[in-house]
Amino acid sequence: MSINPHTVAAPLLGADEAPAYEIVNPDGASDLVILCEHGGTAVPRQLAMLGLGPEHYTKHYAFDIGVRRIAMTLARQMDAVAVVANYSRLVVDLNRAVDHPTAFPVAGEGAPVPGNVSMTDADRALRIAEVYDPFHAAVTRVVDERIARGRIPQIVAVHSYTPVFFGEKRPWDFGVLWLQDNRMAIPLIDGFKARGYNVGDNEPYDARSMWGTAVNIHGDARRLPNVLVEVRHDHIDTDEKSDLWAKMLGDSLKTTLEDPALARYYEGPQHEFAS
Repeated sequence: MSINPHTVAAPLLGADEAPAYEIVNPDGASDLVILCEHGGTAVPRQLAMLGLGPEHYTKHYAFDIGVRRIAMTLARQMDAVAVVANYSRLVVDLNRAVDHPTAFPVAGEGAPVPGNVSMTDADRALRIAEVYDPFHAAVTRVVDERIARGRIPQIVAVHSYTPVFFGEKRPWDFGVLWLQDNRMAIPLIDGFKARGYNVGDNEPYDARSMWGTAVNIHGDARRLPNVLVEVRHDHIDTDEKSDLWAKMLGDSLKTTLEDPALARYYEGPQHEFAS
């Protein structure tokens, strides 16, 4: 299977194809805003599956296993709004700045992605204009609407990760990533430790070195309460398991959000995060 990048033309997405994102529970009364940047597996028809067979789109490097259901279930459970990606992270990674080396990954855990290796500048610009920018614009609108009503949105991004990565076992059941505001992170870490889980504090990824993530762009850049949670995907690889984790995460968030400190902007250095 191959892709000829010179055949890609505007518009990238056909009229019958899914939009870049789905908004779940748009009228949710909660101040909680849920992001699911890696929840999709779709690929624009013009990109011819990026030269990969369908089996690749069952793998973690194409999407975060289990998180789409968690985000949607959590939105209903918490009466919160969720912005959920429809397209694979191989098309463009919505959790990276567009100039990040892995925004358009040329390999997924060692498997080459032909359509990204051969990607033209025009193709890249189309993916940004029709997939990346619309998702982030939607998140900005959701956040702005709440701020305009005098509310302080609390942003939670939901992700999952592999139990083994390039041969290295990951011992954590659950990870909580935060940059400089730990008001949501610490209660979640403590709450899941109390349940008996091995919880990573900025593990398996360190948010302090991952500038340009969605929570950086929409949370940290505006000093809003935010956190990125990671569930090891063997815990959520069925609907039943995902529902269980959505319930646990929702219960923990309900307790966390009772803190009146989360109803204000956090103090700290002001950073700029390019999208």
